[in-house]
Amino acid sequence: MSVAAKKGISVKAESRKCAARFWRLFPHLLLCLSLVAYAALGALMFQYIEGGSESTTQQEYHEFLGEIVTNVQNISGNASATRQDIIKHVEIIMQHKFKSIWLQRPDRWNFFGSMFFCCTVFTTV
Repeated sequence: MSVAAKKGISVKAESRKCAARFWRLFPHLLLCLSLVAYAALGALMFQYIEGGSESTTQQEYHEFLGEIVTNVQNISGNASATRQDIIKHVEIIMQHKFKSIWLQRPDRWNFFGSMFFCCTVFTTV
């Protein structure tokens, strides 16, 4: 004999309780699943947009650094050049030729890095 039969609870009443619990829980599960799907889709998009391009920025950046080192070596070879002259010259080069894109790292935009970014965005908002 089953426990439900011993207590006098009908199967129909138990199924109604189970269905009521399910429908009470379903919207919350749907919300959580939609957030996970939204984050995964966003992560794939950011991975493709931000990390998908192989660029030549690293080569340009190394050439820029080489130019700065060459200029500093040339200026420091001059006996009349002071430390302030070197700093001023490097500052001028940085203001005119430095590109902020050189600081971006496409290799950080893998799927999990993109997922972290997406989750951070929608939990912050």
